[in-house]
Amino acid sequence: MGSGRSTGGAPPRPDRRRVGRCLRSAALFAEGAVAMALVLGREDAVGWAGAIAAALRSTAELVEGPAQR
Repeated sequence: MGSGRSTGGAPPRPDRRRVGRCLRSAALFAEGAVAMALVLGREDAVGWAGAIAAALRSTAELVEGPAQR
């Protein structure tokens, strides 16, 4: 995992927790789109936004790896 320091001129690797938080934030945005589509009565958009939110959450779980307890 990256400490944020450059190694041998290569750019630092992104932290997995940071990437996971970003993906979860995007999933939350997609869930907001689900709510707006429901309010506006767009059933087709609800399905797509729900699928995108689920895919983002699943990707975040894969990126973060197993829980470290």
